Amino acid sequence: MFQDHYPPLVIAYLVGLGGWLVANRLLPRVWPREPIEEFSRPWKEFGIALVGAAGILVMGQLWTRGIRLPEQGAAGPILGAINQILIFAPIIAVVLVRRQPWATAWLPRGRVGVRLLVGLGLGAVAVTAYSFLRVGSDAPWVLLSRIWRYGHLDEMAQVFLEDLTIAILFVRLGGAVGNRWATVVVACLFAAGHVPAMVSQGATWLEFAGLLRDAGLGVAVILVLQRSRDVVWFWCIHFMLDMTQFSRVSGVS
Repeated sequence: MFQDHYPPLVIAYLVGLGGWLVANRLLPRVWPREPIEEFSRPWKEFGIALVGAAGILVMGQLWTRGIRLPEQGAAGPILGAINQILIFAPIIAVVLVRRQPWATAWLPRGRVGVRLLVGLGLGAVAVTAYSFLRVGSDAPWVLLSRIWRYGHLDEMAQVFLEDLTIAILFVRLGGAVGNRWATVVVACLFAAGHVPAMVSQGATWLEFAGLLRDAGLGVAVILVLQRSRDVVWFWCIHFMLDMTQFSRVSGVS
C-alpha cells in the first residue's frame, strides 16, 4: 500500500498494459499484424507533424487568453470537448491534408467496438489495482462512478487527442529514425514533461530521480502500443487513470 499517488499509478498502468498482452493472445484477430505504413519522405512527414504540434501550442494559447467557446451551463462539457478538438485541430489536419490513412495515427478501422470494450475492461481492472494500492482511496466502483460522468466529457476528448498526437508524431519519427530510437525519444519527452512542474514545486533530487521511472513507464507504453498500433483501447486506461490524480475522484485528501 502506498501513500503517494505515483507508485500505485505506475503499477496500475503496468497492470493495464499486461492485460492487453493477454487480451491480444485471446483475441488475435482484433489486432492483426498488418504491414507498417511507410513514407517516401519520412523526415518531411515528421517535420509537417511537428508544425501541427506547434499549432496545438498556438491554439492552446488562444484558449488561455479566453478565445474559446464558453464552457458553462448544461452544454458546458460538450462545448469544452469541442474546444479540445479545436485546440488539436492542427495535428488532425496533418493526416487529413496529407491524405494519409488513419492507421498512421494508430486508429485502425476494424472491430472498433471490441477494441473499446477491451479498453474499458482493462481500464476498470487498472483502476481497481490503483484503488487497492493507494492508502485512503475509495472503493473501485466508487472511483469508476466518479470517472465516467458527463461533466468529464472535455477531459475524455483531451486525453484521446493527446494519445492521437503522440501516435501521429511517433509513427512519422519512427519512419525517419527507426522505432527503437523513436521510443527512446518519446519516453524521454514523456519524463521531461514533468520537469517544469517539479521545479516550480521545489522537487528534491530523489524526486527528480523518479523521472527514470516515468521514462521507463513511457517505454513500456510505447512498446505495447507499437504492437497494437491502436490508441482506442489505451485511451480508456489513460483517461481513467489520469482522473485518479484528483481528490474528488480518488477520495484521498
